[in-house]
Amino acid sequence: MSESPADIPKGRSRGRPRGFDPEIALKAASERFRTQGYAATSLDDLVDATGLARPSLYAAFGDKRAIYLAALARVYDRAERGFNAIAAQQLGVRTLVEIMLMFTIDGYLSGEKGPSGCLAVSTASTESASDPQVREALARFLAMEDRRIEELLTAAGSMRPAADARIVASVIHSLSVRARAGAPREALEQIAMDCAALIA
Repeated sequence: MSESPADIPKGRSRGRPRGFDPEIALKAASERFRTQGYAATSLDDLVDATGLARPSLYAAFGDKRAIYLAALARVYDRAERGFNAIAAQQLGVRTLVEIMLMFTIDGYLSGEKGPSGCLAVSTASTESASDPQVREALARFLAMEDRRIEELLTAAGSMRPAADARIVASVIHSLSVRARAGAPREALEQIAMDCAALIA
């Protein structure tokens, strides 16, 4: 699940400023990876995105790969919090699926330079082919996503929560690809509504 880059630091003097917030810096780095992908994002790009000098960036997070893995871990944690927030509501199956997918669409349509989809789905799927740690992180994310969606559907009264969870997760991943490809909000929302109607 993604977010708006509105409060990402821009144009700051480089160094490690007083009051340095690692979460804000990691958010900025995550957004740059989400927009450009791992391979196309250089250390200079991360320096520019975070406003930190190279030594400060290394001291806070490590090298580029370590920053990327931290960004994937951040996506995992944010997704967990999103699922927890939805779980606190008492929703029927159709409303639950609609809310999950509409929330997802809002995140996917944000980005530094336009709709950027999901960091894990859009970038880790490429890097996982050659990097075992990225592959492990992606597998962990997808397993958590499947499990949490199934739990939500079970609580909502789905008659086949495991199968429905796989459908919803697959639609979530498709929405990420379509958002990055420039699909308009109306088209993405129609897919979400169709999925909810099919499952309900």
